[in-house]
Amino acid sequence: MGAIDRFVGAVREVFAGTPDARAQAQKISGHMKALLASPNLMEEINQRGGGKPGRIDLHVDDKYGHPGPGFCLMTSLTPKGKSTGGARAHDHGASYVVYGVYKGAIEQTKYTWAYTNGADWTAPELRAGDCFVQKEGEIAFFLPGEIHKTSAASDDPPIVLRLEAQLLDRVARHTYNLDSHQTLSHG
Repeated sequence: MGAIDRFVGAVREVFAGTPDARAQAQKISGHMKALLASPNLMEEINQRGGGKPGRIDLHVDDKYGHPGPGFCLMTSLTPKGKSTGGARAHDHGASYVVYGVYKGAIEQTKYTWAYTNGADWTAPELRAGDCFVQKEGEIAFFLPGEIHKTSAASDDPPIVLRLEAQLLDRVARHTYNLDSHQTLSHG
């Protein structure tokens, strides 16, 4: 049994025995850290992805997840010399995502709604909050409703594993325009 299969087994146990999203994300983070330390992880990723660039669903599970069945462990491989771009600010709806950096580094910026016009409680704006660089072997998670933006922070394209606690194409979520403070539906 490979490292990815061991990780999936541990994640299923977390979903089966822990109902709270925060507690799940914390426990899964510990298992993700062990997965990132696996000496054969890149070989397993290449086997499951056929050596091709782009999104690779390493495991899709229809029995377990949060807030309902259906979680996914995925990564995305970007060829050297190609831009990884940068995601727009977004949330994960009622789900959460655990990010683990296998190679390289990513910058994570959290956003919160703030009221800047004094007594005008009808005009919230998105403000950058915590910002940190996640390096090789480091884990971070974003709970339901948290808004964040992820971008590459290393010269070579980073390799990041993401555990989506719910398949995100099944969850209503949003992207955000940081200039106009508009919320756009996504998913």
